[in-house]
Amino acid sequence: MAPSPGKFRKSCLQVTSIPLSSRLRPALEDCNTRLLLDPWLSVGPGCEVHADTLFALTQRCAALGLTLCVEEQAWLEAARDPDVVRRKVDLLRFEPLVKLPPLPLPSERDALTRFVPARSEIDQADLKLLGALHARLADLLVALDGRLHRLATRAGLGARVLTPADALAWLDSLAGAGTAVIVREVDPRSVLAPGPLSDLIEQECEPSDPYLRSRLQLANGRVLAVFEGEVPCGIGVVASAGPPDRIELIALAGDERRRGSRLLEPIVAAALSLARRRGQALEALLPPHEETTLVLLEQLGFERLGTDGHGRERLRHPPCEKLWPLEDDGGAWLLPLSAAEHEQLLPELGPCLQEPLFGPPASATPGTLGSPLRKQLLLAGGGRTPWPGDRLLVYHGRAPGHPATNSITALARVEAVTHCAELDEILALTAARPGYRLSDIRSRLAEGPVVVANVRLQGRLSRLLPLALLKDAGIVKSAPRALMPLTAEAWLRLTERLELA
Repeated sequence: MAPSPGKFRKSCLQVTSIPLSSRLRPALEDCNTRLLLDPWLSVGPGCEVHADTLFALTQRCAALGLTLCVEEQAWLEAARDPDVVRRKVDLLRFEPLVKLPPLPLPSERDALTRFVPARSEIDQADLKLLGALHARLADLLVALDGRLHRLATRAGLGARVLTPADALAWLDSLAGAGTAVIVREVDPRSVLAPGPLSDLIEQECEPSDPYLRSRLQLANGRVLAVFEGEVPCGIGVVASAGPPDRIELIALAGDERRRGSRLLEPIVAAALSLARRRGQALEALLPPHEETTLVLLEQLGFERLGTDGHGRERLRHPPCEKLWPLEDDGGAWLLPLSAAEHEQLLPELGPCLQEPLFGPPASATPGTLGSPLRKQLLLAGGGRTPWPGDRLLVYHGRAPGHPATNSITALARVEAVTHCAELDEILALTAARPGYRLSDIRSRLAEGPVVVANVRLQGRLSRLLPLALLKDAGIVKSAPRALMPLTAEAWLRLTERLELA
């Protein structure tokens, strides 16, 4: 009789790890969270690009008390592969790793209903990795294969499959060492000068769009560049389309070593912001091999339309609607945030307002034109909490010197709510939307159960709604100090004054 998933999971934890891992991972910090590594990342062609990221992953996991795992059989087979030996891939560099017993394939029923039937050895390898997520033998999967991301999304596991760069960014945020990602507009002609952005245009964009370089030379389009620190590592080009009802994201690419939603989602958010101001739809054109990016856009609400004359996938995001009416049994809430929390959750609003899109900066300190649309909140689980479909009005708390002090600044929509009482549950849920330190999560759990709320930013308000106006309208009597539900009548009064920028 096959062992139950619980017994198998227990046996995985009993596998002896390398002594270095035990020295780097103190018992008091053990989170019981397992990250499963796709072996192809370490041994496949082109793996050298990701070697530094994977090495940093192993060290960060060990320091935080997380377990980075591989299937022992697949790892040993990779080490003996003639091509891997010929390329002299140093697998010892990625230790410490916990070696797991052979991963079972999903049941035939799960393969048919959740995944796909196995037709080759590659299918079997992919299904073993996804089956480990489904059976809770691993909490997260680190993989770059776009097909794996698509199958995981189809099975409802998309948030638990991370690219190497996204996984490292999450671990860095847990350690309090995250680096900000900033989106800025740059002159179209400047990206043609030798440098990282020119290399991205030449290697990732031009092969599928032979007219892109001439467009940039004529300054035909808006170029959004994403910077990590001061290093440019991603680019997006927005241009007016023929039909007046839409604009196009004609190029979207990121540095190979940093690929993932953390890098590209802020660019898409800035492009959607421009489309919303114009009341137009946004279309995106991407090479068909960029499967991970295609999955990201679909998760953000884009629909595939087919291919264009150059073989690129066409995707469309409809014009952003205001969506003021609440759904049946829906609710609305005021979410008060401190100045620091507000800036962390909504960096594109800066200390007060969003930097002007495609114009001179409003202040000497450069801001960002976009941040990930998908946000995450950790709320106390003791009282009433929002439900999926509810609206959140972000309230900037009192902060002397901030023009946005005691004002409503943005609108968001709740997508999912999960009650958690264990640290490993919270870590698995928050990995795809990083932002909290491990110490902060632990302290919140020490106070009681936590609610993890996934929200999507609908946009900032074109005009701030100050506390005095809310009082005059009879919506609140004093500044909210905790998550506060609004009555249907109060929401109706607010909608008369809400206007997205």
